[in-house]
Amino acid sequence: MTGLRIELRRSTALWAGLVVLASGTGMLWLITSEGSLWKGNSTSAVLEFRFPIAYVWALVVGLATLQGMRDSRAGVTELFATTAKPAWRRLGTLAGSVAGVVAVAAALLCLGLVARVAFTGGFVSIGFVPLALTAVLALASSTLLGLAIGRMLPHPLTVPVALVATFMIATTAGRALEVRSPGDEISALALLTPVMDPPESDLVTTSTSVDLGQLAWFTGLGVTAFLLLVNRGLLGRLAALVPAGLALALALAIMPAKFSDVIVSDSIASKLVCDDDVCVGQAHAEHLPAVAEAGKAALAKLAVLPGAPKAVHEDTSAMAHLTPTRRDERVVYLNTNAFPRTLRMTPDEIRLELLAGAGVASCSVPSSFNTFEGTVRYVTAGYFNGELVQLPSEPHMWANDRLRGEIDETWRQFRSQPDSEQLERVTEVRRMMLACEDPERMLDVLKAGR
Repeated sequence: MTGLRIELRRSTALWAGLVVLASGTGMLWLITSEGSLWKGNSTSAVLEFRFPIAYVWALVVGLATLQGMRDSRAGVTELFATTAKPAWRRLGTLAGSVAGVVAVAAALLCLGLVARVAFTGGFVSIGFVPLALTAVLALASSTLLGLAIGRMLPHPLTVPVALVATFMIATTAGRALEVRSPGDEISALALLTPVMDPPESDLVTTSTSVDLGQLAWFTGLGVTAFLLLVNRGLLGRLAALVPAGLALALALAIMPAKFSDVIVSDSIASKLVCDDDVCVGQAHAEHLPAVAEAGKAALAKLAVLPGAPKAVHEDTSAMAHLTPTRRDERVVYLNTNAFPRTLRMTPDEIRLELLAGAGVASCSVPSSFNTFEGTVRYVTAGYFNGELVQLPSEPHMWANDRLRGEIDETWRQFRSQPDSEQLERVTEVRRMMLACEDPERMLDVLKAGR
């Protein structure tokens, strides 16, 4: 314990821990907006840390590499080589102090995020544990690797090269994981870093195969790094590569190849909680009263349709932030991933969103829209509402003179038809929306063009 206290006082251990806490907190503060979703779910909060960890990771490796050069810079490498005390004991104390402080700091940062969610009334579950454990292990093993690199390559350029190389690897891996559709293939090598852009959903987490693969890889990397640190001979250092090689093979064997297998539904957060036939994910239970009020009112209006839907459910599927909202003739699905956020709307605004499309969500991916489909949504919402009003999800169409004119003209043509004909045409549009048919054709149906 005496040696550990000395290393804590004289090494960069405490500075490395401070870097993790300060840079991690600072980056999260800089990238966090007022409407960030992670504030409501502990799992999403720890997953959010995967973005700024690119900067934290590079700084930690740079500091560890500088620390690993201590013996060489002090000119005592040969002196320590002649002592009877095994190198692994002396260097193990150094490694334990630096990597241990980094691990504790990373754990404290993750727990701080969870505490922030809990104190603000958010949803807390054990789903954050694998994500936090991976982040802690990644930073600790990378610290050991930095120490080993500094000891093996005591050159003035080693520290800046290690820092920049780590940051470049992190940013490259982050870009490699950027996708546009769930079926996009991704590089398993990119998953060997702790970096990931958090998805635009607070109902998801990383899959078990990703968690196990990363835990196996960072464990093997840590063992190899420690063995490289304490061995000076060529054969010993070659043998030290075995744990990392085995861990790499295991990780690559179980890592998924498609993005839809990287991000999956958080089974705890996405579990439905209901008020009669209106349900939302458990992480959004605080919004259930407002959604239930809007959902019941919408179902009452939609009851005039043949084969009318009987329930309202939040779309809690893992890829809801990348694909069109689920559709089912028996269920009205609520899209909570587009902007503006549906769950932050008033009950009346949510009711209008549920009525738009005759109870069928947009066929466009979240945060995008088709003007033909937008007009259809406006007119169908107006039919059940009794008049045209602005849809919270389509404010730009309402404010644009040309598009607003098209909406008004379509509404005029639609309302000029007999009541029975209006219902028939809305029913036909609902069928087309369920099948995601051509939105321009849907508009023709409403205009009595067929």
